[in-house]
Amino acid sequence: MKKPRAPRLVTVAIFTTITIIFWVFFSLYKVFTSLEPANIDPKLLEPLNPILDTDALNRLEGRVFFQEGDVVAPLTVPAPSPTPIIVAEPLETPTETATDEGEFSTP
Repeated sequence: MKKPRAPRLVTVAIFTTITIIFWVFFSLYKVFTSLEPANIDPKLLEPLNPILDTDALNRLEGRVFFQEGDVVAPLTVPAPSPTPIIVAEPLETPTETATDEGEFSTP
């Protein structure tokens, strides 16, 4: 005897429901695991001007250029010395010494 089959509409509805559940799950997973977009300065996103600025090129000729011998050695800053470590040493206790007159004094 043949088994009765489920109607085609029920099969489509079940597969559609499973697909929607997986779609929602993977969309939420993508949202929670994706990185935030980088904040880029809007000035960097502006398109470049393809026209050559000849005025800027002419201003370059008037700038000061240094020869190799004109440059002074760069200022070097020495590295900071390590911080000294203070070690607590036991203090010496003053000892009393007897003087000729019989009095005690401390050195």
